Amino acid sequence: MNHNTGKFEGQKRFDVRYTVVEELTKLGLFVKKEDNPMKVPLCVKSKDVIEPLMKPQWWMKMQDMAQEAIKVVRNGEIKIRPENAEKTYYHWLANINDWCLSRQLWWGHQCPAYFVKIEGENGDPANDQLWVTGRTEEEAQKKAEKKFAGKKFTLERDPDVLDTWFSSGLWPFST
Repeated sequence: MNHNTGKFEGQKRFDVRYTVVEELTKLGLFVKKEDNPMKVPLCVKSKDVIEPLMKPQWWMKMQDMAQEAIKVVRNGEIKIRPENAEKTYYHWLANINDWCLSRQLWWGHQCPAYFVKIEGENGDPANDQLWVTGRTEEEAQKKAEKKFAGKKFTLERDPDVLDTWFSSGLWPFST
C-alpha cells in the first residue's frame, strides 16, 4: 500500500485485507464477510494475481498529425491506392482520438521519459511538470538541468514501454 493509505502504508495487498477488517471491527463499522466466487486472472509468466491498478499513461495528441495526413493526400503529395480507400482514410483521420502510447508490459521499446526526483522533495509522478524526455539519458539530463536549474536531482526512467502498433507507424494502413 502506498503513502495515501495512512496506517496501512507499506503492507502487502493480500495482508492489508485482514488488517482493514480488524480496523473496521474495532471501529464497529464491519458488517459482514461473504465468499465471492470469481475467476482470478493470473499472469502467464509469473503466475501472480493480476489486479487492476490505475497508472498514469503517456498520450499523443493526434489531431494535428491527422490534419497534416489529410492535407498531403488532398493536395496530391501522397496518393491512396486503391482510390476507393480514400473515403475510409479521410473518415478514420477525421474521427481520430488521442493515442495511448504506453503499455505496462515487460517487452517493447522503453518510453524515453524520465521522472525528475528533486533532492529533499517528495515529488509525485502524476505531476507532469516533473518529467523530461530525451532520445538519450544525457539529453534528458540536460533538459532537467535547464528546467530545474540550481537543484540537485536524479533521473528515474519510466518503466513503461511504447505501444508497438503506434511505434511501427504502419497501422492501420500499410506502406
